[in-house]
Amino acid sequence: MKQYEKMSREELLREVHSLHRQNNVIQMTQQVALRESEDRYRRMIETANEGVWVLDAKGFTTFVNEKLGVMLGYHPEEMLGRHLFDFMDEESRKLAEEKLTLRSRGVKDVFDFRFRSKEGRDVWTILGTTPIYDHDNLYVGSLAMITDITDRKRAEEALRESEARYRAMVQAFPGFTYICSQQLRIEFLNDRFKELLGRDATGEECFAALHERDSICPWCVNDRVAAGEHVQWEVKSPRDGRWYQVSNTPIHNADGSVSKHALILDITSRKVAEEELERQRSMLGQASALLQFGTWSWEAASDSFTFCRQGSKVLGTDKDSVPLQEWLDLAHPEDRPNMQQAVREAADGAPCDIVFRPVSVKKGDTHRLRMLGKLVMDAENQPSYLCGIVVAVTQ
Repeated sequence: MKQYEKMSREELLREVHSLHRQNNVIQMTQQVALRESEDRYRRMIETANEGVWVLDAKGFTTFVNEKLGVMLGYHPEEMLGRHLFDFMDEESRKLAEEKLTLRSRGVKDVFDFRFRSKEGRDVWTILGTTPIYDHDNLYVGSLAMITDITDRKRAEEALRESEARYRAMVQAFPGFTYICSQQLRIEFLNDRFKELLGRDATGEECFAALHERDSICPWCVNDRVAAGEHVQWEVKSPRDGRWYQVSNTPIHNADGSVSKHALILDITSRKVAEEELERQRSMLGQASALLQFGTWSWEAASDSFTFCRQGSKVLGTDKDSVPLQEWLDLAHPEDRPNMQQAVREAADGAPCDIVFRPVSVKKGDTHRLRMLGKLVMDAENQPSYLCGIVVAVTQ
């Protein structure tokens, strides 16, 4: 340390000047360093991927970066001096008031928030906010780092709407539906299926829960569905003896696995009706063979006749479908005009009772064919077709 008390006046003056120059250099160095630091900070703020918003203690804007301006559709200068509440609707303002109160109390926070852009569109963001204090530790405002999550919010909303539509379709579906993993574990059951089973069988093996089997069902199509195939089939369940129509569709999960989505309709009534119809057809075929009569129909759209096997035999043709003119050719030429007229009148609603001689009939032969029928209307109450029986008669 220098001993200033031993210095002369001139030496002391020179020392003072030297210290003054050193102090100026230090101050200049500090100012340059401060400006460089501020420049670096500003470049960081302006080039940040997040929006930066600085408010004073009353909520008025003192600084915004370019990113935030673009986010809300403003030039940064347009936002300076304006209150935070100018950039939101009334609903968001209530939340903003609560958050500003928390900032003034020194609370940091991260939360989702919806702003309103200059064009009037909603801008969803994540705000990371922190209070700002001066040298005396007094609250002077707040700083917010803002990330635009509008696209994410839209995707989330679209997902919610999609899930709501799916739930509505599942609830409206008149049958049973479930989702099964590749490991044959039930992942989802609709309420109707739960009621049928008497429990929620989610997590159980499908063959055990749905069909009370000890092993995989012989008709299982899980492997085909897992390979991307859409499979539709019918099965009679050993559980209740009823017939079901099953439509299976693959669901490709995010982890690469494939689940099976099954839509199931109880078709027992249809199956019973089909069996009864087949039985009646068989009986009708046997009766027509014994009594020598057959069935026929005439369609207005195609102006053609269709016959069952016995009907073709009675009419003397090997065809099961012929146009009107070929049908007329099966009759004696003298009977054809009356036959054609009878069909036209029957199509207009008149009784259908056509008697004619086969084309092969010989003079004096009393063999005749009689076609009795009824007009059937379509859904718009327009003539659709005639149908009836043909039988051989002797006059």
